[in-house]
Amino acid sequence: MLKKILGSSRHLCKGLFLVICFLSLVIGVGAAGKAAPDFTLPDILQGKNYSLSQYKGKVVMVNFFTFFCMPCREEMPDLNKLYNDYKGKGFQVLGIGLSSDPTQLRFLVKQIGLDYPVLAGNDQVSKDYGNVEIVPTTFIIDKQGNIAHKILGTRKKEELAKMIQALL
Repeated sequence: MLKKILGSSRHLCKGLFLVICFLSLVIGVGAAGKAAPDFTLPDILQGKNYSLSQYKGKVVMVNFFTFFCMPCREEMPDLNKLYNDYKGKGFQVLGIGLSSDPTQLRFLVKQIGLDYPVLAGNDQVSKDYGNVEIVPTTFIIDKQGNIAHKILGTRKKEELAKMIQALL
C-alpha cells in the first residue's frame, strides 16, 4: 500500500526512513522530563553492582546495546571518548548489555578498550526504560535524575557532546 502511495521503491525507502525518523523523535520526546528509573546491575568484568542512584548530581548517559549490534560497536569508541573528556566535570557513562552472553560482553569491552562500566542488563531494566527493543538506545539523564534525552540509534560524537555540555 505504501508503494502505491509513494510510487517507486526509491520513494518507498525514503518514505519509510522519514516515518522511522519521525517516530523516533516522537518516542524520544515522550521520555524527556520523566524521572529515570533506578536500577542495580552487575558490572560484567568484576561483578560489582552499580546503581543509577549513586550518580545523583551527575549527568549520566545510559547506553543500551547488544553484542551483535554493529552500529552499537561503532558508536562505543565515541562514547568512551566522551566519558574520558567529561568524567572530571560530573559526567558518567553506563553501558547496559541486553540479550548478550557475559563472556561475549567481556570480550567486546576488552577488544574496544572501554573505560566506563558495562553492566549485564536484564528484562526488568529493559521494561523499566520502555521495553528497549531498538539498539542502540541511549538515555541522557540530568543532574536531578530526569531523562533529558532519549536517543534511538546512533548519533555523532559532536551532537552527543552538545547535549551533555548543555546539562553540565
